[in-house]
Amino acid sequence: MQTAIAMNPTREIPGNFGTKSAGQISDELLGFPPSCRAAALRYHEQGDFDDLSAMLPGFIAFHLPSGTAHPPEPLADTLRLQEDLGLDSLALTEMAFKLEDLFGIAVETSEVMNIHTVGDLKAFLKRRLNAA
Repeated sequence: MQTAIAMNPTREIPGNFGTKSAGQISDELLGFPPSCRAAALRYHEQGDFDDLSAMLPGFIAFHLPSGTAHPPEPLADTLRLQEDLGLDSLALTEMAFKLEDLFGIAVETSEVMNIHTVGDLKAFLKRRLNAA
C-alpha cells in the first residue's frame, strides 16, 4: 500500500504529516477554527503551501491568550506576531510544540523566539517542511 507521499512525490509535505489520515489530522486540530482544519486537510491532500498559509490565521487565533482579538484573514506577511497579533512567549512556545506534533518536524523553542512576523513564520515553515 502506498502512502500519500509516494503517490505524489512533488508535494512539500513531510512524510509524517503525509502519512496521517484526514481523520487523524482533524482529531489533532480539534478545537481549532473550522477554516484552519479545512486548510490543513487541503494541504495534506494537495501539498500547496498556500493552503498551509491559509491555516495560519486559525492556528494563531487558537494560541492567542483569552480576550485577544482574532487575527485578520488573510494575514499580511509584515504583521508582527507579538506586537500586532498579541501572541506572548507562552503562546509561541505552545505553537512550536503543536507544529512539531502536527507535522513531525523538529522545532526548537529558541528558533520560534526569533520569528517575529507572519512572513518569518511562513519562511521558517517552508524551510522546515522542505528539509523534512
